[in-house]
Amino acid sequence: MEHFLDRTYRAIRFILDQVIGNLAAVVMLLATCFAIYEIINRYIFGNVFQWGQDAVTYMISGSVFLFFAVTQARRSHLAVTAGIELLRDKGFLKTVLAIRTLVTMMSLTMFTAYALWGIPAVERSMMMGRTSQSMVLLVWPFQLALLISFALMALVTAFHLYQDIQALRGKKVFPWAPVEEGLEI
Repeated sequence: MEHFLDRTYRAIRFILDQVIGNLAAVVMLLATCFAIYEIINRYIFGNVFQWGQDAVTYMISGSVFLFFAVTQARRSHLAVTAGIELLRDKGFLKTVLAIRTLVTMMSLTMFTAYALWGIPAVERSMMMGRTSQSMVLLVWPFQLALLISFALMALVTAFHLYQDIQALRGKKVFPWAPVEEGLEI
């Protein structure tokens, strides 16, 4: 079972790191180039795409949210670790592992709730044909990117929860995956 989970998690991480991460970077680059083009087109040539600002905003927001899943998988998210470090330094390793497991469970609950809540929101936007402020761009592709992002974060957090529970039991799983790579404050 552990071998199956390890291979599955490796495949998910490969897709996140190599496909989703690179896709998010390309979309961000395209949005930035389009924003620069829009600035030049507007202030030098006096031409404006009414939908240009909406497109840039949705592309950048969507790519950032998709990259959040990559960041979550790498455990490179922001973490306030002062209390955890104090407990670890005092020798309360099991307590630290229990807290990390509890935080992972809360994160999994939150990501899953947002993903499940997002399904009817995307469906409703599709059925209504909701558009952006410029009334040109459909909103549902952006909402779908957010939904996918939260679903991917929930998926990798489920693997993190398994990893954390096994650490509490004294077992090490996914030795190739980071356990603590948070950005400390």
